[in-house]
Amino acid sequence: MKEKTPTLTRKDIARNVAEQLSIKIQDADHVVDTVLSSIRELLMSADPEVRLEVRDFGVFEIKLTKAKPRARNPKTGDKVYVPPRRKTHFKPSKLLKTFLTTPLSPQAEARLLEREMQSPLAVKRSVEDFIAQ
Repeated sequence: MKEKTPTLTRKDIARNVAEQLSIKIQDADHVVDTVLSSIRELLMSADPEVRLEVRDFGVFEIKLTKAKPRARNPKTGDKVYVPPRRKTHFKPSKLLKTFLTTPLSPQAEARLLEREMQSPLAVKRSVEDFIAQ
């Protein structure tokens, strides 16, 4: 059975903030909610582009995409016009990049390999390797 990737939520952030500031979780939840809604509002104010930089965390950007006058509907094959739109982009800070490029611990690497071996693609690859021999 495939192991689920742990998902952290807003409540986990609130618990961490409450622990670090020695305050109630309800108060920390209100602070976290306010900060996240402020970030959301600032990003939604993009007219048409905006860049939100949070030092030692990263940069959130709203970027414009170009119109695609000759896109194709894969289901029908018809040519479709796709209008320009906005998209979000996150660029991590140097601190986060450094963390992400450090080698995995042996336990984490073993879990990753185990998860890969349980995937259907891994079974297909192992069968192909067996046939190739």
